[in-house]
Amino acid sequence: MRIAIVADTHGRIDGIQKQLKKEKPELIFFAGDYLSDARRLSHHLGIGAEAVLGNCDRLSSGEWERQVIVAGCRFYIVHGHQYGVKSSLNTIYYRGQELEADAVVFGHTHIPCCQQVERMWLLNPGSAARPRIGKQPSYILLQVDENTIHPELKYFSP
Repeated sequence: MRIAIVADTHGRIDGIQKQLKKEKPELIFFAGDYLSDARRLSHHLGIGAEAVLGNCDRLSSGEWERQVIVAGCRFYIVHGHQYGVKSSLNTIYYRGQELEADAVVFGHTHIPCCQQVERMWLLNPGSAARPRIGKQPSYILLQVDENTIHPELKYFSP
């Protein structure tokens, strides 16, 4: 299954929507900040979305965290501000371990992260609209097969 990981769109989805139309993912994992954007992307692309609230979604209704199993792989989706991800990834890593996650999907920093620590992936797509480092919008495209996760960090021009 092809899954697009997106976060921190902050009301600007035109660029990422164009990219995802080319990629043709089957599902979106949205790691917060403008949950309404996840709903819009899901609608425009005609695919499902597993989405969480971010620190800029205080007036929206939704979940702050989600656990999702796809093809035998356990994903923990959270925005990350609750775990201080701008300072360190230790707390979110330990939360992922506690939940026995194969991958932790998060946002908040607007800086991409695609690294495997021991057996768990830490996946932050950066920002699809307001990148902080590299100044290019980004997202992650996952290929998830039975008990296997293959992430690819992708950049695009706005």
